[in-house]
Amino acid sequence: MARVRRRLEKLKLSTLYSFALCAKGSTEDHSKIGTAGFSRVVYVNDPDRHEEEGFRYPRNEVSTTKYSLVTFVPKSLFEQFRRVANFYFLVSGILTLTPLAPYSAVSALLPLSVVITATMLKEGVEDWRRKQQDIELNNRIVKVHRGNGSFEETKWKYIKIGDVIKVEKDNFFPADLILLSSNYPDGICYVETMNLDGETNLKIKQALEVTSDLQEDGDFTNLRQIIKCEDPNANLYSFVGTMDYKGMRHPLSPQQLLLRDSKLRNTDYIYGAVIFTGHDTKVMQNATEPPSKRSKIEKKMDYIIYLLLCSLLGIALLGSVFFGIWTKADLRNGELKRWYLRPDDSTVFYDPKRAPLASFCHLLTALMLYNYFIPISLYISIEMVKILQAVFINQDIDMYDEESDKPTHARTSNLNEELGQVDTILSDKTGTLTCNMMEFIKCSIAGTAYGQSVTEVEKAMALRKGVPLGDEIEAGGHKEKQIEESPHVKGFNLKDPRIMDGNWIHEPNKDVIRDFFRLLAICHTCIPEVDETDKVSYEAESPDEAAFVIAARELGFEFYKRTQTSIVIRERDPNQNVADYQYRKYELLNVLEFSSSRRRMSVIVKEPEPEGRILLFSKGADSVMFTRLAPDGRKFEEETKRHINEYSDSGLRTLVLAYRVLDEKEYENFAEKFRTAKISGSADRDEQIGEAADSIERDLILLGATAVEDKLQKGVPECIDKLAQAGIKIWVLTGDKMETAINIGFACSLLRQGMTQIIIALEAPDIIALEKNGDKDSIAK
Repeated sequence: MARVRRRLEKLKLSTLYSFALCAKGSTEDHSKIGTAGFSRVVYVNDPDRHEEEGFRYPRNEVSTTKYSLVTFVPKSLFEQFRRVANFYFLVSGILTLTPLAPYSAVSALLPLSVVITATMLKEGVEDWRRKQQDIELNNRIVKVHRGNGSFEETKWKYIKIGDVIKVEKDNFFPADLILLSSNYPDGICYVETMNLDGETNLKIKQALEVTSDLQEDGDFTNLRQIIKCEDPNANLYSFVGTMDYKGMRHPLSPQQLLLRDSKLRNTDYIYGAVIFTGHDTKVMQNATEPPSKRSKIEKKMDYIIYLLLCSLLGIALLGSVFFGIWTKADLRNGELKRWYLRPDDSTVFYDPKRAPLASFCHLLTALMLYNYFIPISLYISIEMVKILQAVFINQDIDMYDEESDKPTHARTSNLNEELGQVDTILSDKTGTLTCNMMEFIKCSIAGTAYGQSVTEVEKAMALRKGVPLGDEIEAGGHKEKQIEESPHVKGFNLKDPRIMDGNWIHEPNKDVIRDFFRLLAICHTCIPEVDETDKVSYEAESPDEAAFVIAARELGFEFYKRTQTSIVIRERDPNQNVADYQYRKYELLNVLEFSSSRRRMSVIVKEPEPEGRILLFSKGADSVMFTRLAPDGRKFEEETKRHINEYSDSGLRTLVLAYRVLDEKEYENFAEKFRTAKISGSADRDEQIGEAADSIERDLILLGATAVEDKLQKGVPECIDKLAQAGIKIWVLTGDKMETAINIGFACSLLRQGMTQIIIALEAPDIIALEKNGDKDSIAK
């Protein structure tokens, strides 16, 4: 395996990317450095110097707790007495300490103390659990440079600004870092930011060229740099800074910034310099203080308590008014009316001469006497129910995720009842309803559809239409018996004996099929890893890319090796019963990678001798690929379009595959234009590269289309069905075509028979005409 890693580490991945993904420099204004808001100074590999220079930077220890030892009692008491009933009983309890009380103070204050103590205890336990999670996070281990090229394992909480740290594959970044280098010579690394923005596709970061040669631990012995950058802020997608290194100043951009809580993927290790720690990191800047959460039920209880208090006050006030009137009448003109009360010799509480004061005292006594109106036991009962609910949620085996070995964790029990009051759920499709694990399941080659597997959407369509799915499945205009189940390969689920096991050689368009499989094996940016048993695995930016190279491998065209200038494909001879491989080495000339604006990817290679042709392989969305076909390259266009529509209706993700043969002169003209654009330092560098790529990605010859399935997560239809039965409204956002979205809706039980279908579309002929005319005001209307 070490041999494999050494070979991979010689590969400069930046040669695979042409567009802004690895753009040199930054468009940010670096003249701001040193001004207000851009005043941070970091001495790399010299963390102790910051204190000497008078900088006070926070530690890397973070806390997400609501309370501390100092603030627990006052903050928690404030939380308890925000409740109207608790405040009422507190006032009532204080009054019981006066002679006005009709009962002892203990009988009033003891129940209140029990309720307050129990609730504070619950809050304390829940916050202690949050503290435990913080302790676990702060005590994670990372390697930190401690001088003389030695990296020692250190807890996250002891990391300082300026430390150089080494993060290894599949580990989280402990602080915000500037990428210095990686195991790849050009400082490329892959980063997963799912914890920050929910994106599952990997992002590519690249170190500055001047630091990318720091490949070994010993290279950091005498490293000294000064980084000046923006102050801590919450913006995840911008960064302005400069690095002073070897007497030169180099601009820094978000391309070099690695954020805390993102994870290193597909890269053995990286070296980085810490620039933000603890609560200064961007992810913590985006975090809010733990809020004081009160559920709707609790707020409604307050309103009910207000109503009861008004009733209580009304009754007490009425009684006190009559008490005052009767007390005043007890002694009139020296005559005793209720002589047995001895009004001529009474305290202030019954003194006819001070009847208004006696009436007011009676009011306070009545408010205490009638306090059974306010159900203090209700609060303690609800708190006990919430605690038990949280325990049941934490121990619910149906909410345990076996794959990640994580149970559900209720961080606070204050909002348990809110789960039962959700009335609307907003969700996206990919990665939420689906697994975001792609499987190559069908394809259309030379106008013939291959693949007999049935998707979940097709099953739902058949059920909706009342068409049973039997043992026979129509494929390519005739019926084939389903082949026997073979061992499942992750990412590949194509079942069709016509092209499996080398049988494609007997198909009428075998040359097109061969070129189709070769395109799958060549047109991508995956990195192969070959182990000691000669078994190949792949590291890819997205699951789609991995599914394509795995499909090519399973069909006999194995992507085996990549270097700076070549790609090696190991092809299995379809005429041999035993595994007989032929190694074909293609010279890699250019990679025009995928981008959201281009919606396609192309690779230009030169075939091995004796052919020696220069080929452009391209794959992309049907909306951009069909317009780029040559007049003589549209032989299978109608059949392919029909198959793509069928695949889309079945909920599959499709790509169109095409190629062209380039002559030497045409390629040389493109290469010169492309090279000039790529080394350009102008602001429109990406546009120049795009124009150069666009000029060569034309006059293509259609090969076919692929279809990969992103399966629904286990239990999604049943879950949505239960939610719908509970009256919860569900909205799902997807980028699929309308028919595809409708079919997926039925597959996941989001849509059901009998529903009224309302379609609002912007693809009407009059709207399309407006868009072509460019009338922005009319389009906006």
